[in-house]
Amino acid sequence: MAASQAKKRKQLMIRVPMDTYYALQLAHPFARRDSMQDLVAGIIDEFLENLRATDPGFEKALVGFRESEARKEGVLTRRSADRNNSAG
Repeated sequence: MAASQAKKRKQLMIRVPMDTYYALQLAHPFARRDSMQDLVAGIIDEFLENLRATDPGFEKALVGFRESEARKEGVLTRRSADRNNSAG
């Protein structure tokens, strides 16, 4: 993940069964995480990395999504213009 994307955070609210909630509360110190939120974020990150590594379709969709978001923000347009200007 790009460093600029790693700094951006979105809040995600999830509902889990009470047993899962209590298990996560107890698990974070055992997993050497600072908080339950840090533990869950790590679980999600690991899941997505495994999915990227095992499913080329997911990786392709993720790249397409990122490019689409970059176009919306004008990032790809600026990069293309910069490359064209420096090549000439």
